[in-house]
Amino acid sequence: MANKKVIIVGGGVAGLSTAIYLQVNGYQALVLEKNSVVGGACMGWERKGCHIDGCIHWLVGANPKSPTYKLWEEVGALSSDIEIFNQDDLCVLDFGDGKTFTMWSNLERFEKELIEFSPEDEKQIRKFCRLVKRFEKINAPTEKPVDLMNLWDFLKIGFTMAGDYYHYGKACKIGCDEYAKKFKNPYLKRWISEHMVANYNLMSFLYMYAHVTSKDGGIPLGGSLALVERIKQKAISLGAEIRTNAEVEKIEIEKGVAKGVTLKNGESLQADWVVCTTPTEHTLKKLLENKYSFKNFDFMFDDRKNYPIYTFTTAVFKVQGDGSKYPLSHKVYFNDGLNLEKSHDSVTFRNYAYDKTLKTPDGCFVVQATLGGNDDMYFWWKDVKEKGDYKTKKQEIAQKLLEIYIQKYPEFSQKVEIIDIITPMTYERYLNGRNGSFQGFVHTPKGKAINKKGVIKGLKNFHLAGQWLLTSGGLPPAVITARFTAQRICKADKIKFKSK
Repeated sequence: MANKKVIIVGGGVAGLSTAIYLQVNGYQALVLEKNSVVGGACMGWERKGCHIDGCIHWLVGANPKSPTYKLWEEVGALSSDIEIFNQDDLCVLDFGDGKTFTMWSNLERFEKELIEFSPEDEKQIRKFCRLVKRFEKINAPTEKPVDLMNLWDFLKIGFTMAGDYYHYGKACKIGCDEYAKKFKNPYLKRWISEHMVANYNLMSFLYMYAHVTSKDGGIPLGGSLALVERIKQKAISLGAEIRTNAEVEKIEIEKGVAKGVTLKNGESLQADWVVCTTPTEHTLKKLLENKYSFKNFDFMFDDRKNYPIYTFTTAVFKVQGDGSKYPLSHKVYFNDGLNLEKSHDSVTFRNYAYDKTLKTPDGCFVVQATLGGNDDMYFWWKDVKEKGDYKTKKQEIAQKLLEIYIQKYPEFSQKVEIIDIITPMTYERYLNGRNGSFQGFVHTPKGKAINKKGVIKGLKNFHLAGQWLLTSGGLPPAVITARFTAQRICKADKIKFKSK
């Protein structure tokens, strides 16, 4: 078979990984990235001599025993010589007045600490920890997509995890705020109901924490940018072509068949297949000019209550001193709320001193102060920007977050400065994400789980890939959907799929 050409729109983890899998199977991949660097949401950059990591807080699949680790190996992101930092403390929860406890990565230690903190909730705490333990065994299918599975594949899932998936499905329908009512202690209620962004379901909470307690949620040293660079170099070594500053304006279609793309500069590029890894809404409404409907996705765009997005406003600090003795993550709760674009219940300070490979001046470390938000946060920032107050408001909010940091860490009062500010408008500009999102839809109790093939009815030789096709999004869905997309293309072309 002569090499078939595939154009891949988007140079994030999904786009680069798709290119790798297709190159391995004899295709010629061309990755088109609108920004000057590849990486998408998995990004890092420098300010005032400091490296700022813009993505990985924990990476599902960091444990060599995890099925997702195999995929990270296949695309060159992880290997035996990449050191993984497994944090002891996921987060310190600080309610003020000495009311503090820590989410430890050791589940037994955490259970003991919670019972000491709230003995009246001992029975419920033990139930919660048993649920986390159960979720440690739950992994998304990574070997092949459901539509390519045979009977034996389904039986294996049923034999190994049927009982666990029952609890998975049940937790999907329970909101964190609703589950919190089972506890008596007001601080535990607040922690569970507010730890994830508003309206997250219990499954998302348990899944996140279980990957940390099972040592499958570690952090590759070197950060997000280094991880992406490894994937990029793997793609190039296999012969893939990568073009940056190459923004796609639309998909070229003839008689219901994708034939190529038109770039913003007017250049036309042809291919046998087109794969879009950009956010699904951007692909449908912009690149496909709103001419195609993607099954069950259209109503999600209109239902912000049950399909909200997750976004951040973050101030980045450069701190002089030794940060190694301070918590990895410190969540500070407010009794009266912090009034910014709305009243916020908390702010999280994340300390990057754990990674000595990230660039900082001698004797300094980086702290990120983050406010979590949803669509409302995006629309507020959008309005601010349209009024011309964007830069002023960014500085005002960053200054307030700095003041809170100094209150908690007065020893750094004369040794800390603001070096960057990130808002939902930043994510929108770089990622074309829906309402400033850097992930997929938030999985809410009433929202349906998302597991999409990436095939659009009435459009041949075209595929969607990327984190928006699987529930909650993130880096693992990016690499998983890349593999699945390559498998489906190979099947359509009657090629036996190879992973390496």
